[in-house]
Parts: sequence; C-alpha cells; structure tokens
Amino acid sequence: RTSFDWGIPVPFDPKDVIYVWIDALANYITALGYPSEDESKFRHYWPADVHLVGKEIVRFHTIIWPMMLMALDLPLPKKVFGHGWLILESGKMSKSKGNVVDPLVLVDKYGVDAVRYFLLREIPFGADGHYSEDALIKRINSDLANDLGNLIYRTLTMMRKYFDGEVPVPGPEVAPDNELKQVAQEAVTNAEAAMERLEISTALDAIWDLVKRANKYIDETAPWTLAKNGDNERLATVMYNLAETGRILAVLLVPYLTSTPGLIWEQLGLDGSPSDAGWDTAKTWGLLTPGAKTHRGAPLFPRIDPDKEEQAVKDQKLEAKPVKEPEKATEENIITIDEFAKVQLKVAEVLVAERIPKSNKLLRLEVAIGEEHRQLVAGIGKSYEPEELIGKKIVVVVNLKPAKLMGVESNGMLLAASFPAAKGEDRAISLLTVDRPIDSGASVR
Repeated sequence: RTSFDWGIPVPFDPKDVIYVWIDALANYITALGYPSEDESKFRHYWPADVHLVGKEIVRFHTIIWPMMLMALDLPLPKKVFGHGWLILESGKMSKSKGNVVDPLVLVDKYGVDAVRYFLLREIPFGADGHYSEDALIKRINSDLANDLGNLIYRTLTMMRKYFDGEVPVPGPEVAPDNELKQVAQEAVTNAEAAMERLEISTALDAIWDLVKRANKYIDETAPWTLAKNGDNERLATVMYNLAETGRILAVLLVPYLTSTPGLIWEQLGLDGSPSDAGWDTAKTWGLLTPGAKTHRGAPLFPRIDPDKEEQAVKDQKLEAKPVKEPEKATEENIITIDEFAKVQLKVAEVLVAERIPKSNKLLRLEVAIGEEHRQLVAGIGKSYEPEELIGKKIVVVVNLKPAKLMGVESNGMLLAASFPAAKGEDRAISLLTVDRPIDSGASVR
C-alpha cells in the first residue's frame, strides 16, 4: 500500500509498505507458540493438514506463505483448498453491494440443520454456488422432509403400532435385507472416501443413497401386509432393519447436522449420543440392541410452505368425497371437452395418513401438491393401511367444492378404481398412481 507509511517497507520501492499478508499469514504458526520457549503446540499441529481459504486469497496462501515458510526452513501445509463464493441473482454476495443474506435470519425461519444441509448438499465444495430461498425450500421439502423425515417417522410409527415401540429380535434374512445392509456399508465407505477428498456434497449423496434405499425397502417389504397376514417373525426382521438403518444414519449425519442425529438417536431409545458412539460404529451392522424402547416424536422436518413467511406447514382444511363407482355413459351424462377441462387434476404426494375415529372406512390424508398442502378425506380404509400410503404419488381433483365427512373438513378428491373383492367383503379400491418419477403438483391431462 502507498496510502500510509506504517508496515514493512518494500526493499525495491520505498513508497510501498506490506502489512496484512505478512502478519496475518504468520499467525498460523505464532498462535501455536512459534518461536517461543514452549513450542509443543506448534510441533503437534504443524504442518496443517489443510488450509481452507476463499478462492480470492489462494495466491497469498500458495505463493507468499510457502515463501515465508521456506525462508524459515519450516514444512509446508499438506494441502490448500480454495472454496468458492455464494452467488445471488445480483452477483457475488458482498458487504459493499449490500446483497448479503443474513444466515441468522435463515436459521430463525428454517433451523440450523436445514440451512447447513442446503449449503453442504446443494453446492459442490470448491465451486461457486447459487443461492436462492426457493432452492433452499425445495431441498428441505424433498430431501429432509420427504426422504429422511418420512423414513424415521414411518419407521417409529410402525414400531409403535406393531411392537408397542420396542425394537424386536430379528429373524432370518432374505434378499431385500441383504441389499439394505450392502447399501449401508457402501454409504459409509463412499462417504468416508468423499470426505477425504473434501467432496462434501458427494459424501451426502452417498448417505442419501441409504435413506432412499430404506424408503424403498419399506415399500418392498410392506410391513402392514406382514402384520395383516400374521407373519410376525418376518415383520420383526423388517422393523429391526429399519431401526438399525436409523441408527447408522444418525452416526453418519453427525459431521453435517447439529441436532438431527441426536434426535434420531433419542427416538430410537439409545443411550449417549451418536457423536460419542463414533464413526466406526456405522461400519458394523446389528449394534442396535433388541428391546430398546423407541419414542416417536414430531416429524424431524415439517414441509415448508413458501407462501407463508413463518416456518410452518400450512394447515389447509380440504376434503375428498368417498370413491363412487363410475356411471355408464349415456346421452344425459356425456360431457364436452370444455366441461371436462374445468376439472383440475394434479399429482399429489401423501405425507400423512391416519384413520378417522369411529370410522372403519375413512382415512384423513395430508398431501403435498407442489408447494401447497391439503387435507383430504377418502373412503379407502378397508383397502389400504395408513402406513402404506405415505410417500405414494396419487392423482387428485383440486378444484372440488369443500365438504365435510364425519366432521372433518376436506377439499379435493383422490382418484381410484373399484373392483370385486373377496366373497362377503366390500368392493376393493385401487388408487390411481403415476408409474414414473414425477414431482408433486404436476398437472394431469
């Protein structure tokens, strides 16, 4: 700098002085006691395994700092990693532009873990990352609420229903069990390898492979069907495997999330904490002790409605009418294409399903239609257990006039087909679903 004279004079230009990058860089070793009579910390911690710096100051850490260390005959850092910037629509986030997003405000709205997860998963570490609140909400709703949150909530709901909340003793294993265990082992190995390369988002991808495989495992094994058929030994194995997956996930998530791993651990009825248990315990399947008493809490990550300013799931009270058998087409009930166009059909994802008290037929559903939440009531309780509906993508009429069934408000109607059931039983119901991955809220034409 030439605007002041305090600092270290530049030998070849007396008008210039060097100040911040000499003493700032030296702090890495002087803070450890170099040079002093007690250099124990310096000898223990230096050389650094990694210098983590912003990409705009890589030059100082890879040219000036090594020159200083070499002049002192000291070892160089083992690695220098330059991370990227957070980019907004208005460009790079900076105080001078006045476009800084206050992380404390985001934490107040969405929680520490949601914000941490978004930044770690959305942005490949080292690259520039684009931030928007819309992208943050989508990550919360898809990864944290729908994937991880639903997995833990469904597991503990079924544990409470089928085993009074107690982790059962597993029985013999079959193919889906071994596949789940294999994915769990791969998640640990792949996450560990990615973290060694500082590929944090890749590590989380590996962990989420296990989350998604466990959700698929629920659909494959259908615990509700095992319970209905009285296959308690197989049901015990399935529920143990799901709870054990939750234990492993709690350990794997410790480096990334602050409170969520502990909440999962506590709800599984485990003593201590996943951080105390240590990373290596995730490498061994079967450490969850049968007999542990689980405690289902509130969903770990409620879905976010972007239309509301406060963090909460919008509790809209909407309803559906019971499914009726289709009428045969006659001249009187034939409609035009314009009339049919008035019916708005959309894909919805089931988030919550539960029986309505005093009814053996009606179920109350909470569904996500894009970013909107709705409550439906449907007469499908004799054909479906509530637990097997969670996560299904169904088709819903969204512009139906609100109604009430047994005092429960509802708006909208799910689409289903009815067919002859077993002799002596009511007609069975089959929901209209989508057969390919598609986001909720998509229009059906």
